[in-house]
Amino acid sequence: MKKVGDYYEYTGCIHLHTTDSDGTKTVDEVTEIASGLGLDYLMVTDHMTLRARNDGQEGFYNGTLLLIGYEHNDLEDCNHYLMFETREVLPADMTPQDYVEEGRRQGALGIIAHPDEIRPRLGKYPSYPWLAWDVEEFDGIEIWNQMSEWMENLKPYNQIIMAFSPRRILKAPTNRVLSKWDELNMTRKVLGIGAIDAHGFPYKIGPFTITIFPYKVQFQSIRTHLLLPEELSGDLREARRQVYAALRDCRAYVSNYRRGDASGFEFYAQRGSDMMVSGGSLDGYADVRLVVKTPERASISLIRNGQAILRSHGTSLECRPQQNGIYRVEVKKKQKGWIYSNHIRIGI
Repeated sequence: MKKVGDYYEYTGCIHLHTTDSDGTKTVDEVTEIASGLGLDYLMVTDHMTLRARNDGQEGFYNGTLLLIGYEHNDLEDCNHYLMFETREVLPADMTPQDYVEEGRRQGALGIIAHPDEIRPRLGKYPSYPWLAWDVEEFDGIEIWNQMSEWMENLKPYNQIIMAFSPRRILKAPTNRVLSKWDELNMTRKVLGIGAIDAHGFPYKIGPFTITIFPYKVQFQSIRTHLLLPEELSGDLREARRQVYAALRDCRAYVSNYRRGDASGFEFYAQRGSDMMVSGGSLDGYADVRLVVKTPERASISLIRNGQAILRSHGTSLECRPQQNGIYRVEVKKKQKGWIYSNHIRIGI
């Protein structure tokens, strides 16, 4: 935990699998790894099962909060959807419209998983894209999925270096998904998270079998940072409420730990004594100041309505907006993505 302005920052990893579905480590094993790395929270999403949650395994593990949802998909194995706080796993024959609507009816948090995979649907490593964009009741989307980017860039000529140094290939969220995210936010608030999609897959290269993205490696790559107005409670029920409230309110940013620890990053809009962080809104741009601060020198871009309007290299950027719109920040190091904020809404 780190205090950033008036908020407490908590860092964790979202979207991982255990031996309850197609992962290779148990709930106890992944939480032990996460707590050893100092992560504040984990959000497990095994495929079509809530066994661990039903067995009472949600809770604190050596200071790491474990929350458990599950990953739903349609009968064609597309339209994967992360759900937290459904009463049970929903029926497998539901359409995307059905399970998204039912999740919303139950008060669940729902996030579209790996939405923009474009590799072929056939073959040894098929894609699992989100196709049901006519559905509107979801809360958020994964703007950066680590395993998805790795799979999209896997080629016969690069598989050895990608297998033995998997974090090096992480570049940035695709322009496709960022554009879609900005488009969605023009009409309503839509959360953007980072996801690791951890499995600890065994991968065969010739006569050798290695583990692609061991959990310890993935926990040190794509992270989602949450901003809470009060310290995380030690009571499970209250801590669960705090985390889900921060996500629903888009008080979050995404970072790639491979490029450096982003803890302490700030992006806010200020007018007089009113200060809004990501997820917040102001009624207009008059007398507003937008401020960005990074923990290390980097290339900072201020994005309005999907277009970069101001760039700076250093540890800060500040401006007075001249138009209403949705504003977010992208930070890069050596052309590689490091930090992606959620939006602040001004006059919209």
